Amino acid sequence: MPRSSELWSRAHTLTSILALLSLIFVCVLFFFLGKWQWDRTQDILDAKRAATTAAVSITDVFQPMKSEDYGRTVTAFGAFSSMDQVRVSSRLSSESVAGEWIVSSFMLDSGRSVAVVRGWVPEGAVFATSEQQVNIKGVLQPNESFYDSAGDQNGKVVVIDSRQLSELWNADLLDGFIVMQDQELVTANAPEMVPPTIATGDVAFPLQNFFYAIQWWIFALFAVAVYVRWLIVGSKLRT
Repeated sequence: MPRSSELWSRAHTLTSILALLSLIFVCVLFFFLGKWQWDRTQDILDAKRAATTAAVSITDVFQPMKSEDYGRTVTAFGAFSSMDQVRVSSRLSSESVAGEWIVSSFMLDSGRSVAVVRGWVPEGAVFATSEQQVNIKGVLQPNESFYDSAGDQNGKVVVIDSRQLSELWNADLLDGFIVMQDQELVTANAPEMVPPTIATGDVAFPLQNFFYAIQWWIFALFAVAVYVRWLIVGSKLRT
């Protein structure tokens, strides 16, 4: 290993100074190329997340639902049915208070219906249902399957399953159900809206662009290592 004075002397030659300037240029170039790829990675993530979280019409969701549709925000226009609705036992409010969820049939313009969790009420509480046409927004959920049967005891069920609700209400229901998060013209004494069980998952991380960014920064470190190695070898040859 050459002494520090020898390295210092080698670094002060014209060739070494030109090499150092070239190294600085290359490192700056590689740094910004890596930063550009990193920023591109973030842009791709933001675009994918925006596309995933953007609300779509329930009529645009493929039937039967695919797994990637679970947790998707949807909108719908139609009217609730005061006749076709059930209470789901042993459910919690947004503040974890035990009670019941109210699930109603929501008739769409297409003639089909979709099951909608309107919200939570205390057990046995009276609630209002308006059959006026409204716009609603909510989150798609898959049919619940932790019991074999939805059951039907005095208008109460234990799980939310659009297939069994379709038989119960004699209605053509879309697959899955909506947990309502917003409604225009909310009536007084309406059920308290609850958060969805399944929310939209995060999108896949764009690893290719991420590794491109890391690659450029590794190249910059490699260039520094080559320059240092060149100084050391050159100093040895001079001695």
